[in-house]
Amino acid sequence: MSTIPSIRTRSAGHRRQQLLDAAAALVLKKGTAALTLDAVADAAHVSKGGLLYYFDSKNSLLEALADYLAEQLQVEVERQAAGGSLAKAYLQVVSRMGQLPKDQQVFKALTIICTAQPELAGRVRARLHLSQGPGEASLDELHLRLVADGMWLADLFSCYEISPDQRAALLRKLGAA
Repeated sequence: MSTIPSIRTRSAGHRRQQLLDAAAALVLKKGTAALTLDAVADAAHVSKGGLLYYFDSKNSLLEALADYLAEQLQVEVERQAAGGSLAKAYLQVVSRMGQLPKDQQVFKALTIICTAQPELAGRVRARLHLSQGPGEASLDELHLRLVADGMWLADLFSCYEISPDQRAALLRKLGAA
């Protein structure tokens, strides 16, 4: 039996991804109130029935979107860490996210989703493994993660502009450059 996915399987995965990408873009642009099954289907250029094949409700779509975005964030942090500090990698990833154009900052959709539906925060937290082993994070790791979270929120709410030079200097100062 072949281990290569069939065209149908690959296109099904692509379609699901297309729907999740459309949902993330809608959340970033208009918030979760505007995230309806009809709006996602329209944005993804599929029928509502096509969307319902993958997600039977807005809640199942939001759960899948939260899972997907958390997984993508975790993968990027692990890739950046490459065996080094996950906390430093998390700060580096978050710092880069703030430099993207607003419509490409899809990880911010995690914050919007979890704010609108707090029960999803537990799902996201369970998917993110930003500590390096059992037990409590060291104070240095905790410090870096809190700085990253603060930067994330500052970028999300446009509290103040952080220039690329300031971001780079902050990463150097924290030993995360």
